[in-house]
Amino acid sequence: MMVPTADTYKHRYCLEMLLSIQKPVFFTGQTGVGKSVTVMNTMQILSVVKEESTVMPLVGVNINFSAQTDSKRVQQSIEEKLEKSRTAFAAPPGKRVAIFIDDINMPSVEEYGAQPPIELLRLLIDKSGMYDRKEWEWKGVNGCTLVAAAAPPSGGRAVLTPRFTTHFNVFCMPQATQGVLAKIFSSILDGFLKGNQFQEGALSSSLAIIDSTIEIYHKISEELRATPAKFHYMFNLRDVSKVIQGILMSSPKSIQTAD
Repeated sequence: MMVPTADTYKHRYCLEMLLSIQKPVFFTGQTGVGKSVTVMNTMQILSVVKEESTVMPLVGVNINFSAQTDSKRVQQSIEEKLEKSRTAFAAPPGKRVAIFIDDINMPSVEEYGAQPPIELLRLLIDKSGMYDRKEWEWKGVNGCTLVAAAAPPSGGRAVLTPRFTTHFNVFCMPQATQGVLAKIFSSILDGFLKGNQFQEGALSSSLAIIDSTIEIYHKISEELRATPAKFHYMFNLRDVSKVIQGILMSSPKSIQTAD
């Protein structure tokens, strides 16, 4: 579920414009700011095009990177969504393809600083093609655009080579303000409470639940920061979502009884 805000709308608009001219896009920002949700929601919207529109529908390819991701599996995932000919890979007829790579800076770094999956994607952007691993022949890739998302380098996240990132239009998604967070989660919770016909007492407590949860989150984030001597779990907006999700999974009877 996605609740639109001013920031998500602006980033979605920019993503739509860049995809329409096949320009690579990179979204960065702290964990939980909505990078992946914004990209996937935009790709879903673009996959359904109205009949009177002249824009071709979009086919999304979602790939999640991890420390164990290798270049061979990445290439297979891309090729599976493309039409294969003797000399090239291309988007299906009448469509365009967007390859979304989430956590793109997660692959492990080799001894000499290379990340094979990243080098494969750099070759794809640089030369608009890849080598066929079976026939050892060069094949072009047409009608594809690369979209990436990643949190800033830290822990297992590596620094991406400038030779790769220079191809992207980079957007940094900011942390949501307290007012924006209240709007997002209150919209979700209010819709759930009203849709399930909760009693008035539960309905009136919605705002207090949201405000107190966000206040606790900010207090914990400020006072329980990790230090080199005492490193621990870093709290983010996903933890707030888990609290609200726990409420949504509760039955009306149990909440009304507690109220």
